[in-house]
Amino acid sequence: MPVDKPTKKAPLLQPSDTTKPRIYWMNKMRTKREDGSPVELIPTPEQLAVAFAKCSRSSTPFDQNVDDVDLEKAAAFHEKWVVGYGHGSVAEHAVASVAMENIPQVVVKIVEDSRLCSYTEKSSRYQVFTRDRVAVPTTLEKSPYMSEVNQLFDRLYGLYDECYELLEPLMRERNPQGELSDGAYKAVLKALVCDRVRYLLPSASLTMVGMTANARNWGFAITKLLSTNDSISQDVGNQIKESLRGRIDTDPDEALQKFPLPTLLKYADPNPYQIEMPKTMAKLAEQILGNENNSNAKSDKRVICTYDDANAELRIAASILSLHGKINMAQALDILAHKPELIDVIIAEAMKERGPHDPPPRAFEHAWFQHQIVMDYGGWRDIQRHRMCTQSNQPLGTDLGYDVPVEIEEIGKEKDYSAVMDMARDLNHKLLDAGMATEAEYVVPMAYRRRLVVSWNVRELFHFIELRSGKKGHPSYRKVAQDLWHSLNEAHPLIASFIKVDLSETGISTLGEKPKGF
Repeated sequence: MPVDKPTKKAPLLQPSDTTKPRIYWMNKMRTKREDGSPVELIPTPEQLAVAFAKCSRSSTPFDQNVDDVDLEKAAAFHEKWVVGYGHGSVAEHAVASVAMENIPQVVVKIVEDSRLCSYTEKSSRYQVFTRDRVAVPTTLEKSPYMSEVNQLFDRLYGLYDECYELLEPLMRERNPQGELSDGAYKAVLKALVCDRVRYLLPSASLTMVGMTANARNWGFAITKLLSTNDSISQDVGNQIKESLRGRIDTDPDEALQKFPLPTLLKYADPNPYQIEMPKTMAKLAEQILGNENNSNAKSDKRVICTYDDANAELRIAASILSLHGKINMAQALDILAHKPELIDVIIAEAMKERGPHDPPPRAFEHAWFQHQIVMDYGGWRDIQRHRMCTQSNQPLGTDLGYDVPVEIEEIGKEKDYSAVMDMARDLNHKLLDAGMATEAEYVVPMAYRRRLVVSWNVRELFHFIELRSGKKGHPSYRKVAQDLWHSLNEAHPLIASFIKVDLSETGISTLGEKPKGF
C-alpha cells in the first residue's frame, strides 16, 4: 500500500516591496501563507539560531527560514556546523532562561562569573534570610566538622535575628516616615536593617537567581560548574544541562521536542584543563613564595591603583580627534603630543553636553586602569555584577579580617558579633588545615573581606563610580566607589572632574511606593 507523501506547505506570504525595511519579533510570529491560510510560528532556540545563521549565505527571509527548518534539520545543522566545525557564533542566537532556586551563595557566584549573561538574584538587602535555608557540600556534611558547622550557623542566625529586632527601632528613630505610606515606610526600614544584618549571613545561605544566556555561554557556565571539586556546584551544572538538553539517556526525538538546546550543549562537560590548571598553579605559587605564601597580611586600604595609564587623557583625546577628524590614530597622537594644551579642550568639549544618564563617548574605553580592592564579601556580591571589566577574585577566606557596621556597636552587640566572627575564622582554618579548601568557604560570613584585582577602562570607571557612589547604594560599595574616585582624582583630575560622584556619607533607601499589584 503506497505511503501518502506529506502535503507540501505553501511558502509564507512576503511583502510585495522587498526593499522596504521590515522588523519583527522572531520568538512568536503570526502570519499567512501564499494560499491565504493563517500560521503561527513559535521556533525553538535552536531553530532560531539556524534561521539567523542562514542569512549569511541566503537572502531568504528569516520567517521563511524558520518555517523551512524543522527540529531535525536544526539539530543536523548544529551537529555539522557548531559541534563539528566549531562555528560557535551561531549558538549565540539560541537563548534560554533558567531559574535556579535554593542554591548556596558560593555556587551562585560561580554561575555569575560568566560575563556575557544576564542575572537577577534574590537580594539580601530586601529579604530576610532564615536558619533553615543553608546547604553545604556532601563532603562537609559527612565530615567530623559538621557539628561545629551547625553550631556556627545557629550562632550566626541567632545573632542575625537578635540584631534585626534591635536595629528596627533604631532605624525608625533615625529615618522618620515623612510622606511615605505605611507599607512603603515598612519596606524602607526593612532594607536599612537588612543592610546591616546581612554581614552575619554565611556563604552557605541559600539564594535564588534567574539567568538568561545564549547556548555558547550556557556551555561555558556549565563546564565551569562541572570542573570544580564542589559537589553542589557539579550537581547544579548537571541540573542546568538536563533542563536545557535533557538527560544523557533521553530519547533524541523526545529531546528535540521538549528541550530548548538538545544539540548545542553536547560538549558541555568537565574540562581537564580547568580542573588541573588551578592545582598546578597552586603548587607553583607555593614553591615560589615559600613561607610568604598564605601570609595574607590584613590590608586597611580598600583601593590601591596597581596600574595607572599615564597617557589616559592623550589616548582619549587622540581617539576623539581621530574619529571626528577622519585621520589615523598615529597622526592624532603626534598632533596632540606637540600641542598638549588641546587635550583638555577636546575632552571638555566632548563632555560638555553630557546628560545625567548619558555614558561618556566610546573613546574613553581606550584608556584603562587596574585596581586592587579589599572589601567585605556581601558588598563584593554587587560589584561582581559589573561585567564590562576583568576581575580576578581570590578564594573567600578569613585572613583579611571583617567589617563591623557601626550600628552593631550602637545596639551593644559588638562583643557577640566579634565572638561569632572569631568562631567562623577558627572553623575556616580547621577546614583549610584538613585539606577542605572548597568546603571552608561555606562557613565564612559575608562580613569577611576578600581581595580582588579589577582591570577596567575609563568608561566603565565612570559607570561604576557614578552608580555605586550614589546615596541609594549600600554603604560598603559606596566607600569603594568613592575611594576609586579619589585615586583617579589624584593622578587624573581632568577625567575625575567629569565623573558625577557622590562623596557624601549619608544614604537613602532605594524603596518608595510599590507598583500596583505588588
